[in-house]
Amino acid sequence: MPPHLRVYRFDPGAVFEGGLVGAVERMKLGLDTKLLDALFVTDDPACGGLAAVDLASGGAGGTFASMLDFRLDPGRRQAVTERTLAEHRGGVPRSLIEAIATTLEAGAAIFAVLHTGGAATALDEAVGRSHGRLIASDPVDARALADAGPQLLAAVGSAPGSAAC
Repeated sequence: MPPHLRVYRFDPGAVFEGGLVGAVERMKLGLDTKLLDALFVTDDPACGGLAAVDLASGGAGGTFASMLDFRLDPGRRQAVTERTLAEHRGGVPRSLIEAIATTLEAGAAIFAVLHTGGAATALDEAVGRSHGRLIASDPVDARALADAGPQLLAAVGSAPGSAAC
């Protein structure tokens, strides 16, 4: 089965209570699905601009804590965003992250996941609890989100820009 790209959109006011982080952790265990890559991008009203975390920077050192820090601590969120935007092994290119960010209004977010295996049921349930919606679900010839850039950009469309935190 080829890798599968799933892209979710969250409108302003979406509430993230840790369900996405938990679903990502379950996918990393690779029981029914195997997580290859993930990216969360938001136009963060708390910092007035772009905030982002990809799997490579959020899971640095294999720590669950980095992803929780991004979610819970605005100061760490900015540091994780800076690390995500900097060139790093396994990371999503800054240009792709910034292009995604231009499609977001203040408070909105995009969550993209690349996985293999069966349905991403736990993830879909977590997205639903956060009042997000699936905007794309396609097989892709990619092993990382960086390789699925055109499909990811097609899924998110285009809109006015936002600045980085």
